[in-house]
Amino acid sequence: MLYRYSANEKGKPVKKAVIYTKNEHPISVQKIDPDAMRVITHLRDNGYDAYIVGGAVRDLLVGKTPKDFDIVTDATPPKIKKIFRNSRIIGKRFRLVHVF
Repeated sequence: MLYRYSANEKGKPVKKAVIYTKNEHPISVQKIDPDAMRVITHLRDNGYDAYIVGGAVRDLLVGKTPKDFDIVTDATPPKIKKIFRNSRIIGKRFRLVHVF
């Protein structure tokens, strides 16, 4: 298990993420939707971090098939739009990019 830290506003380390290695969880890459993997691969190929998050991770951990895959990235919505021409920015308060 790996931990990723960042600093809070006072400069103190704060745990940002817990990262499980492939040997520490039962999720097989074959269970991940190929389109979700394509999005992750393209983001990473363009120099961004990208991870599956939320309900898809929960479902995969308990052996269910996720209905959709949410992906978090450090790429901004306009950058994602440039990478994926088949996408649209949605939402006013929380800007999301839907890749289809």
